[in-house]
Amino acid sequence: MIKVSVIICHHMGNLILKAIKSILLSKFVDLEIIVMTSMKDASFYNTKTVYTQGGPAAKRNMGLRFANHDIIAFFDDDVEVTPTTIHEMVKILNQNSVGMVFGKLRNMERRDQFDEAGSFLTPTGFLWARAESGIRDTGQYDRLEHVLAGKSASCLIHRKVLSEAGLFDPVYDILGEETDLAWRVWLYGYSVYYVPSSVSYHAFNTRWKPTNFYSPKRVYFNGCRNYISMLITNLEIINIPVIVTVQVLTWFAAGMGMFLTGKFQAGYNIMKGLVWVTTHLRDILRKREKVQSQRKISDRDLFKFIMRKPPINYFTNRFFHYIKHGRHG
Repeated sequence: MIKVSVIICHHMGNLILKAIKSILLSKFVDLEIIVMTSMKDASFYNTKTVYTQGGPAAKRNMGLRFANHDIIAFFDDDVEVTPTTIHEMVKILNQNSVGMVFGKLRNMERRDQFDEAGSFLTPTGFLWARAESGIRDTGQYDRLEHVLAGKSASCLIHRKVLSEAGLFDPVYDILGEETDLAWRVWLYGYSVYYVPSSVSYHAFNTRWKPTNFYSPKRVYFNGCRNYISMLITNLEIINIPVIVTVQVLTWFAAGMGMFLTGKFQAGYNIMKGLVWVTTHLRDILRKREKVQSQRKISDRDLFKFIMRKPPINYFTNRFFHYIKHGRHG
């Protein structure tokens, strides 16, 4: 059987018990489970439990130090996998030139609805997460296909690919950190797939973990900072002026919209994100130089796989939904 190191990113709470129990029932793979937790003195059955502070990106990176196998699986502590979730991803990951794979995520509470089915880049620089929470899974995204990325709540990657493309960027903390990594996997000559036969259930946007579980800093500051930083880092220079300008202006408009609708903390965090990008531009450009020096595919060729153009009302609906409700999805 193929050996897989499973790294679970855990902050606090008991949802992880269901995650571990479901992972232990996995078929056709030989697993070791490493839990990176923020709970002191925590110990979980049949796992290697490591206490550490820091965000999800940093925890996953540190978890690699304790992993013994060449295939690395990343799961969040609020997922429930099926017995073949990992095996189905392994089958695709082990094909030639595949560097990273993401599974299908359904809502843990409303189990016929999507949580995630892969995301694509759009000409605006924003992502199109084509199956956000609330969309019923009727088999419309049951085709194995290339994607830019998915959610790190359920993904696999080769250790060799991580050694070449680099780890999760700890500066990102959470929100977009897996997209940044998957984009680099593409740039370094590998492909990234969405694997619909690999199904897990995610507690995000459920009674166990509602959307307001995430702090305004994570949602607004991280969202603004991370996505602009990611675009500057990974795009070819020819595509930066238009796409990044659209990003900056849209985030600024969103921040102003938050202020005008009384969501002052959200507006403040968005503006803070814009300031952060400006004051840390040198660091972003330093990372960009390293990434671009190893690029093996042009944007023109890459966009054939990772770029999609959803209808214009997708963007307008998203923008006004964001202003009105103050949250993603």
